[in-house]
Amino acid sequence: MRDLLVELGLPVASLAVWLAAYAGARLATRPAGVPAEPATMELPGAESPAVVSLLANGWRVTVDAAESTLLDLAARGRVELRQAGPDPRHTTVHLTGRPPTDLTPYEKQVLDRVEERAVGGVVPLTALGFADPKRSATWSRRFRTAVVAEARRAGLSRRRFSPAVVTALSVLAGFAAAGVTAGAAHHLWRDDGDLGAAPGLFLVVTAALCGVAGRVGGERDTPAGRAVAARWLGVRGWLTGHESFADLPPAAVAVWGRYLPYGAALGVTRVASQVIDLGMADRERLWSAYTGQWRRVSVCYPRLLPRYGQRFGWILFRAAIGALLGWTFAAPRDLPGRLSDGSPVTLVFTLTGLALLGYATYTVVRVLLDAVAPVTVTGEVLWHQVWRTREVGGDSSRRHVPDLYHLVVDDGRADRTRAWALPATLADRCRVGERVTVRIRPWTRRIVEVAAPVSAGVAAGRAA
Repeated sequence: MRDLLVELGLPVASLAVWLAAYAGARLATRPAGVPAEPATMELPGAESPAVVSLLANGWRVTVDAAESTLLDLAARGRVELRQAGPDPRHTTVHLTGRPPTDLTPYEKQVLDRVEERAVGGVVPLTALGFADPKRSATWSRRFRTAVVAEARRAGLSRRRFSPAVVTALSVLAGFAAAGVTAGAAHHLWRDDGDLGAAPGLFLVVTAALCGVAGRVGGERDTPAGRAVAARWLGVRGWLTGHESFADLPPAAVAVWGRYLPYGAALGVTRVASQVIDLGMADRERLWSAYTGQWRRVSVCYPRLLPRYGQRFGWILFRAAIGALLGWTFAAPRDLPGRLSDGSPVTLVFTLTGLALLGYATYTVVRVLLDAVAPVTVTGEVLWHQVWRTREVGGDSSRRHVPDLYHLVVDDGRADRTRAWALPATLADRCRVGERVTVRIRPWTRRIVEVAAPVSAGVAAGRAA
């Protein structure tokens, strides 16, 4: 038992202490919530709309930052926005020829994009996006970096994990690696007396844990940043209360001046934000009018677990494989003897087998519950896009066809929702803006039925 505690308990305890410290650091460095000051129409500071967007969105650079920067360039006379007809999508951007002096790097980046796309000094507002996803991602990453750099220089933002936190976690990683190495070395010494692999194990574990600590990105608040954010949230309160502000088109910047770019930065310019696309499309923050008034809905998308969107057959097949391996490893008929065996290898195999058996049992139970208790959701479709594809055809005619779609439906009950998996066979039964009723298996997030939708016009009439 003493050998078991050293060889298995010491590594597990060492890693558990480090993971607890890492989780505590992440929890302690989350951006703090900021209470808004009283509503005011006074623009309280000299911060750019992009930096204001960072502060107002929980110290994250969102699509609002790029949109507000373009509007701010128009408000300051660097470009001109003209709307030819009643549709804001027919807005054009005109270069004014003013030299790009006293612009920040990210403002110059947006102006460069306009100049790149302009023909004869004019470009449609809807033509500023990128056709190449990789180029769009590069452009967006450079924009975010420049905005964060300015906020840090002003003392309004800071790295989520400071150098001191990274250093502390790295030192603790060395102690955790020492505990893992000590357990392994004890086993190696009892086995054959060769400790040659111990230094390498220590270095690998230390490097892995330090790498995890050093890769934590993102920004967090500062006292100065919270104070500035509170004042700007007061401006958002005033703009939100304005009856028609959210419906202003981009060209209204000629009348509203910098109120419109700051409104975009604060997330209250629905029409202008829907028209402008600078390659930073944000599918995690979508506009919805299902409740009768426009609001932004935060969306989470399934990413990690393989059950999302899958049919029951594949899930049960994995459960059967897990049960077979678990039965082999755990040998339930000889379980008491295996648990009392002093060999760490036998214990690890037994515990792994029990975990696999538990996974298989849990999966079967959840599949049964999913099958007998689907959920019905009625709401407005906010997002409809291909998620996964599959290959069809032979070597000469091989092609990828859609297999699953992401479908986001807002039922109006909360400002947060999730994306569901829509099979390709049902994809043509709904479109963005329509009101639909869907039946969903909640555990796998797979849609099994889509009712006849209400047209976008009817849905809009309902919202009005």
